[in-house]
Amino acid sequence: MSSLTLDPVSPAAPSTVQSFYPGLVTARFYETWDFYTTHLGFRTVQERDVYVHLQHPSGCQLALLKDETAADVPALVSATDGRGFWLGLKVEDADAMHARLVAAGVEVLSPPENTPWGERHFVVRDPNGVSLFIAHPLRSHPLA
Repeated sequence: MSSLTLDPVSPAAPSTVQSFYPGLVTARFYETWDFYTTHLGFRTVQERDVYVHLQHPSGCQLALLKDETAADVPALVSATDGRGFWLGLKVEDADAMHARLVAAGVEVLSPPENTPWGERHFVVRDPNGVSLFIAHPLRSHPLA
């Protein structure tokens, strides 16, 4: 098993980068917007007819684009089917978040479990089929 080594911040890194966030093209625009704001605590910071920019109180960001609206950028026309893409959300208490999401009727793909890499996590799926790995570190684990 290899150990995790974090790279130091490169002195050549551009200082002009102010944020980095994923964007989803979605055929379920309003349902997805509601999922992230209602269930995961994101708030809408920018809204247009076919685009919203969401931000979590932790600073995490996510952009949503309604499918079939960006004809000038062909790669952004088709909606995701959730394959080959996942999101990770670190929380204070994965078990409490799991209980809250189950009570709200969110489908859970895998229940909370401890992982060999030092997390307790569970998996849900957003309306687009994107898997969300929701986890907290195991305090007693050497990798935590």
